[in-house]
Amino acid sequence: MAAREKNMTRAAEILCISQPAVTMQIKALEYTLGLRLIKKPGKDFQLTEVGKVLFGYAGRIFDIVEKMEHSLKGHTELTEGSLTLGTTRSFARHLMPGLLSCFQERFPGVKISLKAGSSQEIADGVISYKYDLGIIGRLSYGNKLKVVPFTEEEFCLVTPPQHRFAKKGEVSIQELKDEPIIIREKGSGLRYAILSLLRSHGVSPSVLVEAGSVEFIKEYVIKGQGISILYKPEVEREVNMGLLYCLGLKEGPIFIQTDIVFLKEVDLSPPAQEFLRLAEDRS
Repeated sequence: MAAREKNMTRAAEILCISQPAVTMQIKALEYTLGLRLIKKPGKDFQLTEVGKVLFGYAGRIFDIVEKMEHSLKGHTELTEGSLTLGTTRSFARHLMPGLLSCFQERFPGVKISLKAGSSQEIADGVISYKYDLGIIGRLSYGNKLKVVPFTEEEFCLVTPPQHRFAKKGEVSIQELKDEPIIIREKGSGLRYAILSLLRSHGVSPSVLVEAGSVEFIKEYVIKGQGISILYKPEVEREVNMGLLYCLGLKEGPIFIQTDIVFLKEVDLSPPAQEFLRLAEDRS
């Protein structure tokens, strides 16, 4: 302040301290550096060449601090910032658009990056700090993740229209025992849930194919090569076109729990906190 004003009295008034205090601080800085910073001591003064160099650096440092404070305030108030989310391919298409749209309406300055993978891949990505939050089908989680239940999503048994099950409207889980079934790949939350459901009824499925692509599974079922259990929104178009038939189970609708997961040991960023709050409000 003294260097900017080039006047001890004015600097003291701006800083709300005495003039001797300003002089003492300058002398202390000169002592620490082992350099003279002022040519002419007293009320009005001039900087030495070294003093001018220091003054230039100090000005840049204060500019950086001011920008830093502005940026941190922006992150706190969510006028800027970033949020990296991981979810499954099916949820990215059908579950996330409405949620992300609502979030961005509230916080348009926050940049969102949405990545897709299997539920296990996303859970592993959260653990390895790739994602702030994961929105996935329920798995058997380890002890590193905090789990917040989100929504229950409905799935259905799908067959080609000419399949004998299509004439029944609904079937029991026991009737699936000898049917060739196409299931999702290892790491899929759907795979984990469906195999758990079948095992709980003593059914060991006759797995025909394991596939990571929902489109492949649908085409395989349409060709009459087997049956599958898929996310309802994923098959609506094919059902409406008469290419697939969606059946219920006698034991009741198939609902699969989705969860929001994040690391226990990490404090969530303000954008992640607000996204979690929004998701909990909508669940």
